[in-house]
Amino acid sequence: MAASPTTPHKGWRARLRIGKHLRAAGLLLVLAALGISGLLETAVTRGPVGYVQDDVVLYLARSEQTAVEAFAAARTINAAVSVLKSADLSAVVAQVAPMEVLEPVDDLAKQFSDVMVVSIVAILVERLVLVVSQAWALTVLLPIGCALLALSVLSRSSPLMRRRLSALGRGIIILALFARFVVLAAGWAGDGLTRRFLAHDLTTSIGAVTASSGRLNQITATAVPATAQPPAQTPPQLPGQTGAPAQSMLDQLKGEVARGLQSASNTTQAVIGKSKAMVNAARAWVPDPAAINAMVVGLPDQIVKAMEIFLVQTILTPFLVALFFYAVLRGIMRPIS
Repeated sequence: MAASPTTPHKGWRARLRIGKHLRAAGLLLVLAALGISGLLETAVTRGPVGYVQDDVVLYLARSEQTAVEAFAAARTINAAVSVLKSADLSAVVAQVAPMEVLEPVDDLAKQFSDVMVVSIVAILVERLVLVVSQAWALTVLLPIGCALLALSVLSRSSPLMRRRLSALGRGIIILALFARFVVLAAGWAGDGLTRRFLAHDLTTSIGAVTASSGRLNQITATAVPATAQPPAQTPPQLPGQTGAPAQSMLDQLKGEVARGLQSASNTTQAVIGKSKAMVNAARAWVPDPAAINAMVVGLPDQIVKAMEIFLVQTILTPFLVALFFYAVLRGIMRPIS
């Protein structure tokens, strides 16, 4: 007698549960159909998210261009410093001692170029994920995940099989949404962070690095002095040639000896003049270490600041945004009970 009042209540709760599952399955199947037809991707691209995507694409392009310019400047600094540190003027028996003031600049330039390579690769990965997700995330992965999740809801198989289907479908849906929107979220956050806090410091640092690379490149452009050409020698006229007067044997011998001595003297003077010209040219291009120190003063600080900004902009910010976005998706996409 006590069980009869609760029986209709249990049946009502069961019908509510079945109706809830049917509505969830129907919604999932509708989403799968919209994804396969491409309407979801079209709605995302043409809606407000599309404007964010356009801004993110421009932001990634600017960041990649800046990173490439910084990489080129770093490699130029590294090459110029290597020339200045190991300049060998063996042709004039002179050796330029390595400039110890350039050691920290050389090491930082190498590290800076490595950081720029990592930043460029990170930006390329973001752009690749964005392009691939536009083609596959909402049109392929999301419909598959929705279909599996709907199947787990409607299936009357064992509870273990339903849980496995539900977990697989939920994971594919999270992957599809994560791949499609994580780059947009990271790019939006990175662009806002850069504009508000990092733009001025980044411009200053990259400008200082580029200017220093240009000055060092101008110095090393004249590192190899031009060799002076010896004066042209006029071949001596021999008796019997046109314009040569008739001479006696003694006069011919005296003339040959005089011409030989004159030729030797001219050759010696040419060699001495060439050596002096090379030495003067070498002295002209080898700068004073104090001038080099003044040229690169503050450059290590600017390189370190640029490395920090690029690491925050292209590595740390996308990583933190990706973790947060993944946690939000897992919180929203709860298992269907």
